[in-house]
Amino acid sequence: MMKNAAIYSSIPDLKQLEEIMRTLYKDQKMTVKPDRTHIEVIQGGLFRKKTRKGFNIMTSQTEPAQFSAMIDGMGGFFYQVPAVNKQVQQKVLLKLSTLNMVIGIETEEDISEEFYGELLHIVRSLDGLLFWGGGQLLNGQGELVLDANGNSGVEDYIVTAHTSHLHNEFQITPTGESRKQRSNTYLEKQGIPINTTLPARLGDEQASRIRTRDQVAERAVAVCITAVKGECVGAGETAAATRELISQIIQQYKADRFFTAEEKAFIEQEQPGEDDVVRFSWRYEALWVLLWALGYIDSLEKPTQICDVPEAVSIVQQFDSFAAFRDGAQLRIASEILDAADLIYRYDWACVDSRVHQRPIPGGLDAGVVHERHYALNWLTGYLDQEWDDVRTDT
Repeated sequence: MMKNAAIYSSIPDLKQLEEIMRTLYKDQKMTVKPDRTHIEVIQGGLFRKKTRKGFNIMTSQTEPAQFSAMIDGMGGFFYQVPAVNKQVQQKVLLKLSTLNMVIGIETEEDISEEFYGELLHIVRSLDGLLFWGGGQLLNGQGELVLDANGNSGVEDYIVTAHTSHLHNEFQITPTGESRKQRSNTYLEKQGIPINTTLPARLGDEQASRIRTRDQVAERAVAVCITAVKGECVGAGETAAATRELISQIIQQYKADRFFTAEEKAFIEQEQPGEDDVVRFSWRYEALWVLLWALGYIDSLEKPTQICDVPEAVSIVQQFDSFAAFRDGAQLRIASEILDAADLIYRYDWACVDSRVHQRPIPGGLDAGVVHERHYALNWLTGYLDQEWDDVRTDT
């Protein structure tokens, strides 16, 4: 093997890296610089030869100018290689743009098979890439993603990015860490894989970002109407019958002003495309979350099956007006909403991770239901200050 290697990741959290390393080398002597920019592991002793493994860590926060220059150079290098698979090359370039950490490997001897396996473990834990030898980028399974000659050993590469560095307002706090631990404990009991490196971004301090009762009520009505239209079109109802029903509901709730630009365009289309019909029909799952937040649904059960659609629609339609629907609601306390948002964030990671690695979705989860709940809860908690049409479900 060889000595030249480095690990690249979008995760900038040095504390999380230290936790990963302490777990990996729990039986070895490990020293960590106070600022966590260097870690050294000593193995062996007594009847075994001592070996030293060094890890020099730089992030976009500890050395911003140097890190930026390094990533720019790396991106320029892989941009000019004559890639056989252009799609993989473009995705590698996108991944490079998300990087926030590099770990340089120090070793007195060539990297052994055992150490190589340990490096791949770190890469998998950080959802990163291993820079190997003279210009090879490997994934966590040791597969060649792209090299200096433009070769790839994979047909596709799925880009994922860590969110803890995307928005500086997500500060790690004791309440966020506590909420994260509760979610992870609950998931482990269900046999759902967890990722301990996911940030604890939903501390009680985020309570002020939660949408108001009126905002949630308006959103619930709009989502319900668009989902009903999606269902009608998908079921083959005539355009005239669908238009009449939707117009009646809009008039009943005076809902014209509740729709986003995308929803308005969908409502006005006589024959919307199949993709839009499916997308808006799935919004019943988001509606279920909004009704739960308003106190109309008792609890959010494990997301293993679709919601009770007739029940969701009947809750909204039982009221004569929007005012009656709004006034009958009581927004849940902030801690309940933040708990649900943190949990679904981690459920969604488990689904995405299974898809990326082509494994069955764990625990009987329905990935579609998980995604829609994640979407609604991110909006509810004001994630990145994004409005409904722009909500992201980062994992």
